[in-house]
Amino acid sequence: MTPLRAIRWVASAVVVEVILLALLAWLLPGFSLADPAALVPMALLILAVQSVLWPFAYDVAVRFGPWLFPLVSTVLAGAAVALAAWLNDRFLVGGVVVADLWSGVLVALGLTVGSTLLAAVFSLDDEPAYDRFVTRPLRSRFHGTPRSPEPGFLFLEIDGLSDPVLRRALAEGHMPTLARWLESGSHRLIAWDPDLSCQTSASQAGILLGSNDDIPAFRWWDKPRRELMVSSHRSAAHALEEALSTGNGLLARGGAGRWNAFSGNAVENIGVYSVFGDAQRGSANSLLGYLFSPYMIARLLTLYVLDVMREWRQAWWQRHRDVRPRVARGVKYSLVRAATTTAMQEASRAILTADMLRGLPSVYNTFYGYDEVAHHAGIDREDALAVLTTIDRVIAHLERVAADAPRPYHLIVLSDHGQSQGATFLQRYGVTLADLTRELVAADAAEPVAVLAHLANEEEQGHIDVTLSEAVRGDTRTARTLRRVLPATDGDERGSDAGPAREPAAPSGAEADVIVLASGNLGLISFPRWPQRMSREELDAAFPKLLAGLVAHPGIAFVMVRSEACGPLAIGAAGTRALQTGAIEGIDPLAPFEPNAPAHLLRSAGFANAPDVLVISATDPISGEVPAFEELVGSHGGLGGPQREPILLYPTVLDPGRDEIVGTAGLHAVLKGWVDQAQGAAEPASPAPAAEAVGAPHPGSS
Repeated sequence: MTPLRAIRWVASAVVVEVILLALLAWLLPGFSLADPAALVPMALLILAVQSVLWPFAYDVAVRFGPWLFPLVSTVLAGAAVALAAWLNDRFLVGGVVVADLWSGVLVALGLTVGSTLLAAVFSLDDEPAYDRFVTRPLRSRFHGTPRSPEPGFLFLEIDGLSDPVLRRALAEGHMPTLARWLESGSHRLIAWDPDLSCQTSASQAGILLGSNDDIPAFRWWDKPRRELMVSSHRSAAHALEEALSTGNGLLARGGAGRWNAFSGNAVENIGVYSVFGDAQRGSANSLLGYLFSPYMIARLLTLYVLDVMREWRQAWWQRHRDVRPRVARGVKYSLVRAATTTAMQEASRAILTADMLRGLPSVYNTFYGYDEVAHHAGIDREDALAVLTTIDRVIAHLERVAADAPRPYHLIVLSDHGQSQGATFLQRYGVTLADLTRELVAADAAEPVAVLAHLANEEEQGHIDVTLSEAVRGDTRTARTLRRVLPATDGDERGSDAGPAREPAAPSGAEADVIVLASGNLGLISFPRWPQRMSREELDAAFPKLLAGLVAHPGIAFVMVRSEACGPLAIGAAGTRALQTGAIEGIDPLAPFEPNAPAHLLRSAGFANAPDVLVISATDPISGEVPAFEELVGSHGGLGGPQREPILLYPTVLDPGRDEIVGTAGLHAVLKGWVDQAQGAAEPASPAPAAEAVGAPHPGSS
C-alpha cells in the first residue's frame, strides 16, 4: 500500500469507526462516551492497538485447539478495545467507559459487523481491514516457509462463465482486475470448446483427471451398473474418480483441491466430492480453522444476511418489472445462493491466501457463485454480473498475496463451461420432456406407463452439503458439537472420516418403464427393462410413435440413437446425419450447431452408459435462446449458445501450443504441460503444514 493510499484509508477508517462507536455507545449499556470529543482519539487508538497487538493476539489464540481458538481470539479482541479505552482515558481526552471485558467483545464485534455492512452497502474499500485481520496473521504464521524460484500455479475456476459474458463484464467495468491484466498484456483471453455434456462433473473430470469417459450428463441411468448415477452425490464422484484416475492428474505434484468435483490427484483437499471422507486425501486443517475468528465470523454473518436480502430485492425487481424469461426464486434459494456467493467464496479467499503463503505448488479452486445466480437470474443480468465483481475483488486480493508468497505464482482464470439463456421448455411449450415422452410411449402401450423423471436442478444442494459436511469432518470437539447441531447432509458420516461418506440411496429406476433425465437442454431417455442400449430398430418396434413424435416437436432440434445398420444417428424433423460417416439425408439436423458438434456426439455415443435416446432442444434462430428441460433461465449441458464457450485467461509467458483447444482432455494437456514444464521432473518441496493455518488443530489435537 502506498503512503498516500494508507493515509486515505486511515482517514476513512477513522470516520467509519467514529460513526460506529457513536452508534454502539447508544446501543450498548456497558459502553459509553461522556465526551463526544473522545470519539476520534478512541477510533485512532483502536486502529493502532489492533494493528500492533492483533498479530500477537493471533499467535496466542492459534496455539489453542479449534474449539478454543474462537473463544480466545474473541476475548483478546475485546481486551484490545478495553486497552484502547484505558489508553484514551489515561493519556488523551478521556470520557470513554468500557464497563467490562464482555462489553469490549461486543464493541469489537459491532465494529466488524458495522464496517463490513457499510463497505458492502456503499462499496467502500475494506481490503486493508481484511489484510490486517486475516492476511497479516497468516503471513506471520508462514514467514518461515522456504523460498523457491520454481513457479506455482493458482487455477481459479469461475463456474459457468462464458466468453461473451466475460467480455461484457470487462467492457462495462465489472471486473477491473482481469481488465487490467488484459490491457497490460500480462494475460491473454481465449474461449475453448468443451465436451458433451458441458457441465461441471464432466468438465472437471477431464480438466483435473485427464478423462471424462462415461460421464454422459449431470445424471444418467447407468445400464451396466443398473442404477441412477447423480454426479453431485459423493459416492458417484468417488466411483468415477476410481475409474478415471491414472494417478497423474493436474494436481499430482503436491497440489491442493478446493471445492471441486474431482481431486486431480491432489495430496490435500477441502470440499472435494470425489475424495471427501478419505483421511489420506483430506486436509490436515479443518474448514472451521480458517473461518473461526471474531473478524471472520462477524464478516461472514454480515455478508450472508446482506446477500439474502439482496436476493429478495432482486427477485422482487424481476417480478415487479415482469422481466422474462424468469423462474421462481424462493426463500430456500436465497439461502443457498448466499452460501455460494458469500460463505464458500469467503472460505476460498482465506484458504487460498494460506495456500500461497505456504508455498503450495499448485491449487485448483472453484467459485460457484456466478453459476448459481446465472441459473436463476439470467447469464448477463445485473444480478449475475455483480457476483463477477465480487469474484474479481477476491482475485485482486490473491494477486497482492502472490507478491509476498515464497514462490512466484501464475494466476490462471478459467471456466468449465458457459451458460445459455432462455425460457424453459415447459414455459415455451406447456409440457415437460417427461410429459411428452410419457405421452408418446403410452400411445402404444396396453397398460399405464411408469415414468421416473428427474428434471430438477440439484447441483447447488450438492455444494451446500459438501460444505456442511466439511465443517463437521474429523473428531475434534468443534466437529462433534456441530454434528449435534447441524442437520444431516448427503453423505454425512456422523462419525469418523475413515472412508467415503455415506449418502441416502438414489431412487431405484429398475422398476420404471422409462426414465427421463435432464442436464440443461440435454435430455436423456432410457428404458431400464432393456439390459442393453436399445437400437433405433428396437425403439421403432417397441414404441413406434416415440422418435417421430420427439423430432416433430418444435422445441426439439434432434435426437441421437444407435442404428444397427448405420451406427449413431442424429435425427431431426427434416433430415438425418450418420455420425460415423457424415452422410446426410435431407437437411442436416446439426447445421445450426457448432462445427465440432458431430465429433462430440459421436464420442458421447461411444460411452458404455449412453442413453437409449439423447435429446437436444432447439435453439431459437432469431433470439438465440436455448430452452432448458430443467426450470432454469440459464442452463448448460448440451449444445447451442454460449454454454459452448468457456474461457481460459492465462499469462502470456505461457504458450498453449495450439490454435484451438477442443475438449477437456485437450485443456488438461495444456494445463498439465504448463505445470510439468515449470516444475520439472523433481518432486516439489514440501509446503508449510496446513495444521499451522488459522485455528487449525495439530494432528491428534482435540
